[in-house]
Amino acid sequence: MALCSFSSSLVSNGYTQLDNVFFTEFLPSAPEIALKVYLMGRYLCSVGDTDDNSIQTMCASLNIKEDELISNFNYWQSLGLVQIVSTNPLEVKFLPVKQFSGSSKLRIKDKYEDFNKRAQELLPARLISPNEYNEYYTLIETYHFEPEAVLMIIKYCTCLKGDGVNYPYILAVARSFEVENIKTATALEAKLLEQEKASDELKSILTTLSIKRSADIDERNLYLKWTNGYGFTHGVILHVAKKQSHGGGMHKLDETLTKYYELKLFTIKEIENYGALRDNMFAIAKDVTRNIGQYYQVLDSVVENYVSNWVQKGFSAEMLSQISKYCFTMNYKTLDLVDDTINKFFKLGLITETAISQYIGSIIAENASIKEILETLGLVRNVNSYDRELYKTWTEVWGYKKSAIMLIANEAKTKEYPLSYINRILSDMNSKGIKTDEEISKNLAQKEQKTNNKPTQTAQIPQRDYTKQDLSALFDSLDDVEI
Repeated sequence: MALCSFSSSLVSNGYTQLDNVFFTEFLPSAPEIALKVYLMGRYLCSVGDTDDNSIQTMCASLNIKEDELISNFNYWQSLGLVQIVSTNPLEVKFLPVKQFSGSSKLRIKDKYEDFNKRAQELLPARLISPNEYNEYYTLIETYHFEPEAVLMIIKYCTCLKGDGVNYPYILAVARSFEVENIKTATALEAKLLEQEKASDELKSILTTLSIKRSADIDERNLYLKWTNGYGFTHGVILHVAKKQSHGGGMHKLDETLTKYYELKLFTIKEIENYGALRDNMFAIAKDVTRNIGQYYQVLDSVVENYVSNWVQKGFSAEMLSQISKYCFTMNYKTLDLVDDTINKFFKLGLITETAISQYIGSIIAENASIKEILETLGLVRNVNSYDRELYKTWTEVWGYKKSAIMLIANEAKTKEYPLSYINRILSDMNSKGIKTDEEISKNLAQKEQKTNNKPTQTAQIPQRDYTKQDLSALFDSLDDVEI
């Protein structure tokens, strides 16, 4: 920490001095963003080692990215006004201006004398200003474009906009190529040739969209994205453009084609089928919301968040209508509750009317079997969920037939808790592998004989001390049991 320092209020109310030679030799030709970087850097030199004197703060203040900041410091380093001591972390040392006055500017002018002449010949309708020249130098020095590539971009822009095309447009086109890392004359020539081949096709797209002008650079890049990036043919793009209504131009067409690309719809037939399906989904959304007593003025969110998922799972419009009516009867009057119900049907594999009819039939048959067991036990009541859970365990998990359960039920009817007795006996037999009716009858007879011959005594349950490892194994095995 420094022994003496300025207070923050003194720094903010103070001054940042610049040599006059900076204004005469460097400022007139400096790009705007480069000028901001230099001035902000000179100011930060005065605040010392503080949190404000950082690359993050500088980028946030100027609304630029770190690589752009470094590029502009490279610009000033090429002119001899700063020295980049380190790039990780970034450390920049500002140098005296007077030491380099005049010579740097002269070196740049001499270096690009041929480039300047050829650039002016490409723009005969106006004179190129020093500031415009400097922007081109920045493309070459800072962004590493080949000079020949910059000249090709200027010529390309004159073909699109005429000899009087302004330089902000030329710079915008150059930046679009910079994003794709196209900075050499060879790479640029290949890209421009690719765009030229697509010109006639793109023109027909613009005509279809009622756009009466030539395509700009962004529209050309969009078309290449649709064809080379997404894989659409010209015929498909033209078909979608013809179907587009209510304007929107190339931007809306891009949104539509991007959606089709994400949905993996690449042919006219696939797109047409999706259009019909989408109309059907809106009809389903309207029907389902009406069935549960809800009203939606706009159904797009219902289709996107609910109906599209139901249809993808294989539910028909008729099935969804029936399920929504069932939900209303059960007081499930929100889309989330309907969605939960449909997901339960799906988990059970009940998607078609036939499957649901068979499932309901199996439930009726199961209830009848449980009812017969209850009556055998002398239990006169309706079948409940606990009964169904026990019956599923006996039949589906342990694999016993109804006839086997009835054999034990005849023994259990005299017990105080007959269902628990059946469950206990079946569990014991299941652990011993006793499954058939004959084996069960024999086992029950043996139990009866032992009971008659054995004096009454309190049952002794063998005790054992289980280790922590034993208990862990037990509970791990229980985790595998679905309930």
